[in-house]
Amino acid sequence: MDNARVRLHRLDEDLLAALLDTAVADADPLEVMPPVDGPPGWTADRRAAFLAFHHEWAATPTTYAILVADRVVGAARLQPGPDGALETGLWIGRSHRGQGVGSAVVALLRAEAESQGAPRIVASTTDANTAAQRLLTGAGARVHHRAHPHPNGDTIDATLDLD
Repeated sequence: MDNARVRLHRLDEDLLAALLDTAVADADPLEVMPPVDGPPGWTADRRAAFLAFHHEWAATPTTYAILVADRVVGAARLQPGPDGALETGLWIGRSHRGQGVGSAVVALLRAEAESQGAPRIVASTTDANTAAQRLLTGAGARVHHRAHPHPNGDTIDATLDLD
């Protein structure tokens, strides 16, 4: 993947519809939003919940649509965390995983966090999300397990120092 083709664009109402289209076409709901009761799949209720959840994300200035060649392929965020750290989270549609998009996004988020003077970036994932763990450790993050049950396993916390 040519990392120059990967960009972050501030998530706004115009991009929110494209983000939903990407999620429906290229992700499981549990990969991109909190659980919603009801039958599996992209039901009308789940689509509405996705828009509400990501609309809330879009209210913060450091929430981004991930674009590859000007096509929305996922979302990322940085938000204030403990002790001046910035907490990050991201998701990428399945058809763009394993191509270097995640590494490019982490590099872009790192640069943004450094420009804000943050001492570190923190993230959480689960035991089952080995791709996220590889992405975080590949960026130099320290990871540690926390015995905090989650439907997909224990929680994994990661810290990426920016010094």
